[in-house]
Amino acid sequence: MVMLDGYEKLSEICGRAQKHFTAQDYGCSGGVVSQGIFIECIAQTVAAHHGYRQLNNSAGSPAVGMLVAIDYFKYFQPVPEDSTINIHIEKTDKIGPFHLIKGTIFLREEIVARGQIKIFHPPQDDIE
Repeated sequence: MVMLDGYEKLSEICGRAQKHFTAQDYGCSGGVVSQGIFIECIAQTVAAHHGYRQLNNSAGSPAVGMLVAIDYFKYFQPVPEDSTINIHIEKTDKIGPFHLIKGTIFLREEIVARGQIKIFHPPQDDIE
């Protein structure tokens, strides 16, 4: 299930994506977007960021990775359906194969959610 409508690389450690939600989208109920969907949007923005790096790698296959922890996440206000959010990610640290990612969700200019997740991204040599 792809939750992103667009992605833009800002730097080696930062990226942003957009998602427009409609009433028919997964995670929309009662006129608002479910808060848990924002964590998935951040994780998919991280995946898009890693995938973007592989575009010019003719021998490469998609990077393998998975969300392994949510260090913290805070919701500030509901997002109504039929809204477009902007998802900003920044890699803040790397400890072995674990990457710490700070994610922020914006509705227009307002922050609606923010948190930090941990992604496991093994070295390419470890993948069969």
